[in-house]
Amino acid sequence: MKRRITLFFTVLLLGGCFGINSDIDVASGTKVDRGLGTVNGSVQIGSDSSVDGDVESVNGSVTIGANTTVAGHVTTVNGKITLGAGASALEVAGVNGSIDIGEDAKIEGSVDTVNGLVVLRAGGIVGEQISSVNGQIRLEGATAGSVRNNNGGIVLESGSRVLGELRVVKSRLAKADQPVTVIIHADCEVAGPLVFERPVKLQIHESANVGEIQGAEPEYFND
Repeated sequence: MKRRITLFFTVLLLGGCFGINSDIDVASGTKVDRGLGTVNGSVQIGSDSSVDGDVESVNGSVTIGANTTVAGHVTTVNGKITLGAGASALEVAGVNGSIDIGEDAKIEGSVDTVNGLVVLRAGGIVGEQISSVNGQIRLEGATAGSVRNNNGGIVLESGSRVLGELRVVKSRLAKADQPVTVIIHADCEVAGPLVFERPVKLQIHESANVGEIQGAEPEYFND
């Protein structure tokens, strides 16, 4: 993510649509043949549009409308990122803000944030890793390549799939000895191992199919 922030300013200077202290608003049905970026402003792209580049903000939210395609990265430092139903992007990354990826949306690469909730809604696909340090990760009947969390916990709602590992990483925080919660609901699948480097409260529905569990004792439920 640090590398992405550094590259962001270079991209703004060398090409694309660049704004300072201003919002960028793209109407629905628009084809943009460059990247879009702003500092101290928000970016909003309407539905059924396309952007041939990155969409980025510093100190502002980023909203991608339904069925809109972003050929590059969607990034913000301080702000929420929202992708509408059926939207797509190469990767999504934030620092201080939640990430909400709509139904049937598709992210080819990874989804990462430091301080924020990550939600992947029904039918959504993240091809690589979903990670958050200080925020919960929640899959609502969606699919991810792998899931990685430190302090926020993980919830896999019914029908969710993780194609690789699910990992909770050891934290350096003072409260790292307090368990975080990991819940895997009915009809979920985790194909890879479940690896826990810190205390967790692990709850798994009896109908879920999971890989080898390392570092935790699960509590099974069937309601």
